[in-house]
Amino acid sequence: MTLKILAKKHVDRILRYLNEYGECYFGQIKSELEIDQSSLSTLLTELVNEEYISKREEQEGYKLPKSYYKLTELGKYSLIIYEEFENMQKMKSKFHNEIKGNVGQVINIDKADGLEINYKKGK
Repeated sequence: MTLKILAKKHVDRILRYLNEYGECYFGQIKSELEIDQSSLSTLLTELVNEEYISKREEQEGYKLPKSYYKLTELGKYSLIIYEEFENMQKMKSKFHNEIKGNVGQVINIDKADGLEINYKKGK
């Protein structure tokens, strides 16, 4: 299992969609999330390989089998990671404002991902 896939574009939307709607077929996911067919196919394959989702195929006559996808327990746990990340982002945005300390210093936390802290002494 790797967490790297969770950072890929659209993965959070796919997992949340499957969490909300249960087992869905490829065309349904593609239509609702408006993700390019090739990108969606690649992401779903990676998510199946990493066991975040499961895949079931249903044969319908002479047509290609219809692929259904469903969130696994690991996939459900991964949603907690997204929730915690969003909570951290909210906390981070609160601290992007200038904070006046008790000793007259002004602290400015830079908006860069590195959270560089700049400060200057008050008058």
